Amino acid sequence: MTYLQFLAIFLLPPLIGVLAVTRYTLRQPDRPRRPYDVGLRILALLLPVAWVWTTPWDSWIIRAGVWTYPAGGVVATLARVPLEEYLFMAAQTCLAGLWTLWQTSRVDALEPVVPNGTRRRVAGAVAWSVAAVVGAFVAVTNSHGLYLGSMLLWFGPLLAVQCAVGADLLRMRRAVRLRSLVPVVAYLWVADRIAIAAGTWHISADYTFGISILGLPLEEALFFVVTSLLIVNSLVLATHPASPARLRAFVPKKIVRQ
Repeated sequence: MTYLQFLAIFLLPPLIGVLAVTRYTLRQPDRPRRPYDVGLRILALLLPVAWVWTTPWDSWIIRAGVWTYPAGGVVATLARVPLEEYLFMAAQTCLAGLWTLWQTSRVDALEPVVPNGTRRRVAGAVAWSVAAVVGAFVAVTNSHGLYLGSMLLWFGPLLAVQCAVGADLLRMRRAVRLRSLVPVVAYLWVADRIAIAAGTWHISADYTFGISILGLPLEEALFFVVTSLLIVNSLVLATHPASPARLRAFVPKKIVRQ
């Protein structure tokens, strides 16, 4: 199965389904529009961010041989990354993002803000920062930890920033985040497992720890958790009513408006 066939079979149908659900929800008069209006703008911004941030790491692990693809299995490459991979990044972002927006539209916009959340924000930011440092150490000292370690090093700082801005707000909406994250990640796990079995791409045993979940390498499973979590957190924070005031502490007032 080529990468393009994989996208057409496993990514396009669920994406169309989520788009249909989103379109239907937008037409309902009892659903608040603000979460969608704000969320859709943030989602549009996340698409180029996903490409810009992920591509250097993706290109590097391909060059290192962490994951490979058959020579005739992709249409073309850009910076060693298959063009289909860029489409996959966009599809995952839209799939997780639109599903999250549908979940956040069901939340009461007037829910109270948890007081004294500074400790939680600091703890979350420190935890993910430590995870990034540990990831760097693992990647450098153990070849089998290259995939996992580099992933933590590359994406951990982004999760640290999200926690610094609103770990307490994310905890408030942990049920929404769970409903947003689990179905998307579970589906991507199944699709990825099928793709690996079909030879669409290959994960090297030399740069992973050899632990698998029903045939899916642990590192691959964690990759979809981490990247999907970044998308979910971004949209949960963007649509939370307390976020505009919170962001004023991080950026100039001219940039943040209610």
